[in-house]
Amino acid sequence: MIDRRALPAGLALGVLGALAAAGLAAAAEPTAPPVTLPATVPGRVIVQWAPEARRSGKEAAREGAAVAYQANLGDPSFQLVEVEPGQSVAAAVAELEAAPAVEIAEPDTYAEPTAVPNDPLFVDQWALRNLGTGIDGFGGAIAGDDIDALGAWEKTIGTPSTVVADIDSGYRFDSPDLGPVAWEDPSEPGVHGWDFVGEDAEAPTEDADPTDSDLISGGHGVHTAGIIGAAGNNGIGITGVAQDVRIMPLRVCANAPALNELRCPTSSLIAAINYAGHNGAKVANMSLTSTSKSVAELDAIAANPGTLYVAAAGNEAQDNDVHPHYPCDFEPRATAIVGAVENVVCVAATDQADGLASFSDWGATTVDLGAPGTQILSTYPAFEEIVGDDFEAEDFGTRWKTPTGIGAEGGFERTNEAPLTSFGISDSPGRAPVAGSIRSSQLSSPVPVPVEAGSCTLTGLDSVSLAGGTFKLTIFKNGVSAHTFSAPSTTGPGMHSFATQAMTGLDGANVGLRLTYTAGGAPTASSGVWVDDLRLSCYAPLTTPPSYAYLEGTSMAAPQVSGVAALLFAEKPSASVEEVREALLAGVDPDPALAAKTVSGGRLDAARALAWLEPSAATGGSAGGWVTIQGSLTEPSTPAGTSGRTEAAPACTVPKLAGKTPARATAALKRAGCAIGKAKKARRKGARAGALVVVGSSPAAGTQTLGPVTLRLAPKVARRKHR
Repeated sequence: MIDRRALPAGLALGVLGALAAAGLAAAAEPTAPPVTLPATVPGRVIVQWAPEARRSGKEAAREGAAVAYQANLGDPSFQLVEVEPGQSVAAAVAELEAAPAVEIAEPDTYAEPTAVPNDPLFVDQWALRNLGTGIDGFGGAIAGDDIDALGAWEKTIGTPSTVVADIDSGYRFDSPDLGPVAWEDPSEPGVHGWDFVGEDAEAPTEDADPTDSDLISGGHGVHTAGIIGAAGNNGIGITGVAQDVRIMPLRVCANAPALNELRCPTSSLIAAINYAGHNGAKVANMSLTSTSKSVAELDAIAANPGTLYVAAAGNEAQDNDVHPHYPCDFEPRATAIVGAVENVVCVAATDQADGLASFSDWGATTVDLGAPGTQILSTYPAFEEIVGDDFEAEDFGTRWKTPTGIGAEGGFERTNEAPLTSFGISDSPGRAPVAGSIRSSQLSSPVPVPVEAGSCTLTGLDSVSLAGGTFKLTIFKNGVSAHTFSAPSTTGPGMHSFATQAMTGLDGANVGLRLTYTAGGAPTASSGVWVDDLRLSCYAPLTTPPSYAYLEGTSMAAPQVSGVAALLFAEKPSASVEEVREALLAGVDPDPALAAKTVSGGRLDAARALAWLEPSAATGGSAGGWVTIQGSLTEPSTPAGTSGRTEAAPACTVPKLAGKTPARATAALKRAGCAIGKAKKARRKGARAGALVVVGSSPAAGTQTLGPVTLRLAPKVARRKHR
């Protein structure tokens, strides 16, 4: 990340695999439980009359079966009848079926609602339904550690009137999972969003087409959009968290040529923040982060209090309380009204066992909750595999050769020895490399890259123990060396995935690949290189519709929250941003891995958040005036075994609490060394008051004292826009 720019928080981890829908669809569903007959509705029978049945015949049939007419079922040919006292449903069905006027008679039974969509890749979307099978190679997955999308979908799958802005790298309207759910500006038919950056992040331009046409570093926004709201139950690909909302794509990130990476100018972000707020987006996903604080960006968010902005925490495995990342760490300005930017939610990433993802940032007072962010399958620009080898077939000797002219003493050899878990290749299987020797293999024949293809990436698995040696991967373009990558020694046992930097300018060329290992001066049997699953893949031309890929990062966690927020607004259109934000945080599934790492201490739970939003979940208490939290700041006790003479307990410095939520106020007190005692939240009656925030404290902020502290909390207050 560089000053005044934001990096999409998922790209640091890269593409783990571009997957063809057909291949993933073959994944088997877990064995279904035995089918049981549905229970019957007591005393009720469904009758379908024969086409020639007359009224007299119907009456005779009902009388003979001892049943009484109840209702037509949308058509006179279908009726509901109820058995009379002393008559059984089974006997009534038998007697009705014997009547000439009756075509069919059957008990009225219960159907059990099911929210499982028919999208073929849903089985791989563990974030929505975690069956504990371990997706994309994850070990230790725990069934049920998911956002409970099925429970939420029993209530709502979203509505077309609910709009979610995706402030990212753009959209692909040709995706069958994204095209049908694209928002359209009601005031400008044909306009489906906006592009605030153009093709070059270093020289931004604007237009009305937010298509992600970046074939060098694009696709990030296509992936986040699919997580939020890919069309569900359409028999294609995946489903989004909110299956039937409308996505407003706002392109703010594009390739920066000087870096050959995706970047997002702050000016573009501010324009998109305002566009989302002014055009009816209830939620805006911001899967990006920056270490530079922009006061103008803060004010833009504050000026749009009717939109909930959901941000990624970042992927540096750092404490955001210590190393701020924005917009997650935005606090109200001193001159702003209390809670001016309480319309931001900051999201950490969790894994398939509800652990905090190894790369995820956290923050006890700045990161609000966790959400699934590892091995997340979603829409992504199609990748074409140019050349690949898993080395399972015994054709290594024909596909690869030992190059001449570089002093190679031999090529790699096919093997399945450890650390390989299947067949792969190694420099010297079963023996120590010869000191200073060179082992090298290259493709026997170059392969063509399609014209108009985008950047290419070489991926694979390796285990490297150099012991003073070197390992290089070289890409040739039309017979000339074009890109060379040096591999460092890997850490930890087993094989490790790798991905090279994006390579441009290979489209239309014939490319070759060479692996070269040069041994050090004193190699051992454990020295050398083991390689498997080599793949050189390139962005397919824009004429190819998007496919699907696994990505991971807090960028993948944030849109899970955005999708659930959309479900909340769909279920209760009158809900305020404060209500939805409170439901998201209060409705989390408690997670020990997040207890001291986030404000809520839990992982996103869609069903619980929806339940929290319902009026029945509202707390009781006074709807007006002041409410309080009473807590005591306790003195440290005298350690056991010390003398009776004790030193005076050091006084804590009460920090400034104004403008903080109760959770953030408590965390601030703890950081200041003010051990908070038991705290009880006052209950409120009637309609929900707004999110509680501290407006004062006693003793006054900044004084040094021990003793009781009362936090006075205000109910919802009117907000005004910044001018």
